[in-house]
Amino acid sequence: MGAQAMAQETSSEDVGVREIIVTAQKREQLLQDVPVAITALDQTALEANRITDIMDLGAQAPNLNVRETAGGIQVPTFTMRGSVTYGSVSGQDKTIGIYLDGVYMGSAYGSAFDLPDLQRIEVLRGPQGTLFGRNSTAGAISIVTRDPTGELGARQQFTYGNYAQFRSSTRVDLPQVGPFSASISYTHSEREGDVKNLAPRVDFDFSAATDQSLLSKIQQRTVKRFGDKNSESIFAAVKFEPSDDFTMTYKFDWNELRYTPEASQLIAFIPDIYNYISPGFGSLIQGLLASDPPVSAGQSGPATAKNILSIPGYIKNQGHNVTATYYLTDNLTVKNIFGYRKAESVVAASYGGYDTIVPSYFGPLGNSLFIMGSSIVSSRVRQWSDEVQLNYNSEPLTVTAGAIYFNIKTQNGAPSGLVGQGSLFTNFFFQNAAGQFVVPGGQDNRNYFYGRSYAAYAQVEGHLTPQLDVLAGYRITRDMKDGHSLVYSTRLASQLEYLYSPYRDTRSTYMFGVNYKPTDDILLYAKYSTGFVSGGAVAYLPYAPETVKAWEGGVKAELLDRRLRANLALFKSDYKHLQANASGRTFPTSSPLFDPDVGTLLIDEGDLNTKGFELELTAVPTRGLTFNAAVGYTDVKFTRVNQFLAQPHDATVRPKWTSNLSAQYDTMPFYGDAYMMFRVDASYRSKSQQLSPTIPTAPAGAVVAYSNSLTLVNGRVALRDIKLGGGKAELALWGRNIFNQTRPDMALDLQVGIVSSSYTDRRTYGVDLTFDF
Repeated sequence: MGAQAMAQETSSEDVGVREIIVTAQKREQLLQDVPVAITALDQTALEANRITDIMDLGAQAPNLNVRETAGGIQVPTFTMRGSVTYGSVSGQDKTIGIYLDGVYMGSAYGSAFDLPDLQRIEVLRGPQGTLFGRNSTAGAISIVTRDPTGELGARQQFTYGNYAQFRSSTRVDLPQVGPFSASISYTHSEREGDVKNLAPRVDFDFSAATDQSLLSKIQQRTVKRFGDKNSESIFAAVKFEPSDDFTMTYKFDWNELRYTPEASQLIAFIPDIYNYISPGFGSLIQGLLASDPPVSAGQSGPATAKNILSIPGYIKNQGHNVTATYYLTDNLTVKNIFGYRKAESVVAASYGGYDTIVPSYFGPLGNSLFIMGSSIVSSRVRQWSDEVQLNYNSEPLTVTAGAIYFNIKTQNGAPSGLVGQGSLFTNFFFQNAAGQFVVPGGQDNRNYFYGRSYAAYAQVEGHLTPQLDVLAGYRITRDMKDGHSLVYSTRLASQLEYLYSPYRDTRSTYMFGVNYKPTDDILLYAKYSTGFVSGGAVAYLPYAPETVKAWEGGVKAELLDRRLRANLALFKSDYKHLQANASGRTFPTSSPLFDPDVGTLLIDEGDLNTKGFELELTAVPTRGLTFNAAVGYTDVKFTRVNQFLAQPHDATVRPKWTSNLSAQYDTMPFYGDAYMMFRVDASYRSKSQQLSPTIPTAPAGAVVAYSNSLTLVNGRVALRDIKLGGGKAELALWGRNIFNQTRPDMALDLQVGIVSSSYTDRRTYGVDLTFDF
């Protein structure tokens, strides 16, 4: 269970910051009493910034950046306090744990989806290894949904916006009947993408695949636009409260998303590499590009692209959660959290940035497909977990302890039956109409992974005096991983099977800390903690656990008669054996022009030291006016670089500065209870490197070697609490990325003289109409 924050309303006469209740240490505490750097996004912030899942978080918390992983797979890439995590390789764990109502989501596939009944999203920064698992060396993100209220009520919201946006969200709370209360929500959301596809439309054939259950769910044709979304979501909750001592809540969520991948733009191309493979071949491609030039792209993303091999994607998520709480005594509580989740997805996407049909006047290559780079990925994930928590609280001592079992099975890669079939979806850079490989340069993989984890933890807080506390925590974790990969080797022109080396490892993490409160409104804290991300193997290549040792100190204060809240955190983290996703082309093979058998690997990138600070401010200078500000700074330095990289290395996709600022003004009621709300939000990330200086990098790719600084401004104006019969209504106008700023979001150097990039989303705006009864 991650941090859970809930704003407590003050009376109309009060002027001051609202109290926030959190469970960042798996028990209820005031935010200002918790020695953890936490950002809580309540319903107001979620609505104002159009946040419906973790992909929308962006720079809402200091030192946090979220991007979409390349390939259209709807997997988030996080950067937090200098740590970058993808989680898209089979068996790979993330350095930022994601929790849904206390259940850890072990796979990146299926971790980003639209939930219809969000109450808040919490961001915990820094290693969370004692209480929240071994795979939280950078932090944790907790998604919290609503519980049933037990009172009859309903809420209906409609949204209309540009790009044909339409969203309808319906929630019904049923009255409590005996010990039972329940609620149900349904949301439909759709929109068109913000980039048009200029590539010719092509119909593709998946008949070679044996797994038609997923492939039959998608339209097998080149998309018209990039970024389309059509989502259906259901959420239901039932609470059972037979007495004051026992509560059990069951929650069910279901989401089906049909979408089109993000656009990929060709940035640079070196024909000489292909002339070396086959004399004149690179010149031929250069002539093709001259006769049908790709879209020009730089720091600002164009509104068109040319990606033939991007077809509609499909993702379905489903989860069950049962949380039971038993209050044994006033001081002792036992809680059990059981979770079962499954997800499936399939998508084909271009990532080279330019595809087309070769004109007939190009001789023997005429009427064939030219493909800069593409992939098709299908995945299935099944996981279940159970956690028992025990909380004891007394005047001299507070204890939080528990045990966890986690089990996960995943399959991902080229759909079964397509591996090695010479289909159009094999990551090869050029194929003729017959599916023969003219220029080999890719892989077909199908990966199967099985993982189990056992853990026990305890954290003890001794209250030495009313002002002074000391803390100590310990966790022991046993990880077991197995799996195998089916790989089509382009070098050997045959299919191979690699059994993963069984991974078995037991590791401990610990934490020590001290808290001091010189006054009731000021907390000073310092702590030292350790953490790790489990190791494993990708096909025939093992990778070691990533470890971290971290210091953090901070101040949490409420000043000026609670009109100002100021939270400051200073941190220093030392990472060893940093795990990083890398193309197989990073490693030497018998020929530098041919890839090794596995396309994406996990490598030991080296050792990394990070240090920085985070400052968050909330000010309420007068009734109705609230300011929020946050700034984060992270300095990163590699102290050791893997010798296999054989190249200069830089801290890519790690912006040094992030910040956000918001101002909200609520007027006095002017017609009954109705009043106006005005809110503006701005988020900023500094310039960050996108590409390392690898070889060969097309020189023209330097235009996206860095992503320039980006400032996004959002706004919302609402007329609230309009009386309507027995209920109330709200009408709001909103805009996101109002000044239409776009920057390179995921630049790729394909290591064969091709550089491409995707870009941040363009401006959106619309109107919300909400009814509460």
